[in-house]
Amino acid sequence: MRTRQLGMSLVEVLVAVAIGLIGILIITQAYLTGDKFNRSTMGEGGAQTNGTIALFSIGRDVRQAGYGIADSRAFGCGNIDYYVNSQYSANLGGPLPNINFAPIAITTTAGQPDQITVMYSSSASRIAPVALTTGSSNADFTVDGTYGFKQGDLVLAVNLAGAPTCSLRKLTNVIPASSKLHFTPGAGGEYNPPGGGSLPNYAKDDLVFNLGQPTVRNFSIVNGNLRTTDSLLSTGGTNSFDAVDGIIDLRAQFGKDNGASNGTVSNTTYAANDGIIDSFDNVAPVTAADWSQVLALRVAVLSRIDNYEKPSVSGGNCDATTAMPTWSGSAADPFTAIDVTTATSQDRCFRYRVFETVIPLRNMIWRAS
Repeated sequence: MRTRQLGMSLVEVLVAVAIGLIGILIITQAYLTGDKFNRSTMGEGGAQTNGTIALFSIGRDVRQAGYGIADSRAFGCGNIDYYVNSQYSANLGGPLPNINFAPIAITTTAGQPDQITVMYSSSASRIAPVALTTGSSNADFTVDGTYGFKQGDLVLAVNLAGAPTCSLRKLTNVIPASSKLHFTPGAGGEYNPPGGGSLPNYAKDDLVFNLGQPTVRNFSIVNGNLRTTDSLLSTGGTNSFDAVDGIIDLRAQFGKDNGASNGTVSNTTYAANDGIIDSFDNVAPVTAADWSQVLALRVAVLSRIDNYEKPSVSGGNCDATTAMPTWSGSAADPFTAIDVTTATSQDRCFRYRVFETVIPLRNMIWRAS
């Protein structure tokens, strides 16, 4: 008799399909779990990288703040009077943006991230100011030394008598034999108004700084990115680019050697001008004496981990972050760019990391007294 050949029975097929489905479910669950951990790890690493780069980018420029302009006699003159191609700065009634003569500035707006602006000279050959030896006109300055000055440099003059004022000019010629600096208007002298315009004259012993091609750089938070904006003094415009993404808040405070105890620094004694920081706040210095007490900048950035986390309870509200992240200066200047206290806020669906540091202002510490 020939052996009968039969296919698989229905029961066998069903058992095989069930085993296959169970295997697929196990593999899918393992993949989803692994992918979740992978995205969480990658997100954490990305936030760490973004926060570190953001602090490095800010710290690199803050450490340069005040280079070539850190002189106690010059602080407190406020906005710079300047002129470019027939237009004046806003403080003189023109359309060009105001530029504050300060090594470091913090701009605060309620409910918004802080902004940090740094200023420093690019002149490597002349970092100390010279003094006028006679009263000057706007066409030329007679000074006690011309070393380090060269054609095309931007020059800042600061008066020492009365309320301090400072004005910007462009050097068109240097005459070492007679110790003169010339500021001719017209082609190549776009900062020099004809006849002096609205820029002030200066008296004997007033100061002249060689800024070279100065850097005026602003750090701000725009659309979840750390944005860097350079003021282009040559055109009165700006140049902006997003330096680091995933940064949603920025906070900054001055470290002051003012002898005041406001609870932000734990010192045994509090004495002004002893070289030890006594307090942190974001109140802008006004006078030269106030500026001379600014020795450091405390900075914090808030980085978001770009990994959306579903609510732990199905149908509930997100609970990845339910408490506002804090930093050392939170008591006076808390983070405000996110809302994690409202139960329905989507900000609660993400995790955050805080990065902060204290940056010494070395050019302020080593400034001329």
